[in-house]
Amino acid sequence: MRRRNFSTSLTLFAILPSSVFAETGDETKFDLIIIGIGAAGLSTAVSAAQNGVKNILLIDKAAFVGGHSALSGGSVNAVVPELQMKQGIKDSPEFWQRQIMETGEFQSDPVLVNTLVNNAQSTLHWLREIGIPFDDQVFEAWGGKFQRAHSAGQKRSGMTYVRIMNHKARSLSVKVRLRTEAVNLLEKDGQVMGVRVKDRNGKLTDLEAKDVVIATGGFTANVAMRLKYDSRLDASLFTTANQTGRGFDGSTGDGILMAEKLGAQTVDMDAIQLIPLRGGRLLNYVGGDIYVDSEGKRFIDESKGVKAIAEGYLNLPDRVFWVITDSQSQKSLDLDAKLLAGSVHIADSVSEMAKKMHVSAKVLQETLDRYNRFVEQGEDKDFGKKIFTQKIEKPPFYFGREQFDIHYSCGGLKINKTCQVIGKADKPIPNLYAVGEVTGGIHGRDRLGGDSLISCFVFGKIAGEEIAKKQKSCQ
Repeated sequence: MRRRNFSTSLTLFAILPSSVFAETGDETKFDLIIIGIGAAGLSTAVSAAQNGVKNILLIDKAAFVGGHSALSGGSVNAVVPELQMKQGIKDSPEFWQRQIMETGEFQSDPVLVNTLVNNAQSTLHWLREIGIPFDDQVFEAWGGKFQRAHSAGQKRSGMTYVRIMNHKARSLSVKVRLRTEAVNLLEKDGQVMGVRVKDRNGKLTDLEAKDVVIATGGFTANVAMRLKYDSRLDASLFTTANQTGRGFDGSTGDGILMAEKLGAQTVDMDAIQLIPLRGGRLLNYVGGDIYVDSEGKRFIDESKGVKAIAEGYLNLPDRVFWVITDSQSQKSLDLDAKLLAGSVHIADSVSEMAKKMHVSAKVLQETLDRYNRFVEQGEDKDFGKKIFTQKIEKPPFYFGREQFDIHYSCGGLKINKTCQVIGKADKPIPNLYAVGEVTGGIHGRDRLGGDSLISCFVFGKIAGEEIAKKQKSCQ
């Protein structure tokens, strides 16, 4: 679960090679239409084409290929014993499945989870064959809870995945239309027959297809939709894909809303993940910092998981959340950048720090003194924290205001293990599939870091295979 940042989205058009941009076309009949050109959509297109589907169209309302995937850090979880054992890591699909179920508070669909964990290794091998240069080094993704993550070893590997998969799709004659917004699914006698689209000039066109795949991502950027499921997620919160609120984030729930009109079921829609990444936090371990509110008082056990801390943050009346550490702690590599940006400050005394934080120096000193006594005793009598690595008492103090951004929607369209969208009476909607963040059921209430991209790849590959199998049987 590495940081996504859409601050570069405005320059993507210039960065990506011209081959990712498609010419406009007048064709209106296809074997397969895929809505959304991120990791999930591209995986589906490549898989379907490799398995014999001939006339495939990828569409996206954005002006560039990749969606959130292109700006992902690129952690991809998979159990690969031959690599993990070289690093002394003992893992198994069963252990991974147990961790997913526990993290999701046992709300995940065990069939989907089983499908994910038992297909991840072969999918990773498939991605290597496509040309993605995964490193042999296995690591623990942030929030991943175990060393099973893989990447291409670059700062933003997601861009590499998108570039290579897009090139592969184009080499397989997959067509691409950008700035093409899906408006509605076309339906007749209960079956999906295609997609109504709107081009950049507002012109509406009906595109026919034997099958349609929704790969539009989540709904984290749709404030009204967020508020429907959690009244705390108002417009004051930005997304990790658009941290200023002034950029582009296409995750507005379009695919979910279109499918719901046809009776599609959704699951876990209120399971929306927030993460703190761009403020005062400087430590990548637990026990060397404390979190205080606008009065300078602690409000939570800092060793809790991201979800619990996010809940504590959302319940603060003013959502002011400061992180404090001192000279003894091991700072992360972004210390200089955060100091330069002004998101982290340095103070030579508690009183100086309190002044900069606009809190009472007396209250802040009492908070630190009380916490340091807990460290000595090994017991946090206020919040039950168990992990302590140091007192926070030696200046200079490092502190900064932290904030949470909305990162991922764990819920979405209900699907089965072959990626069919489930409608009324728990039956699949004919000819309609969904893959990626637009779906629900895989992660439950929360997800492991590194599980998002692999879910896109695994289920995209499966969707392509299933659609090819189905279309062959109908010939």
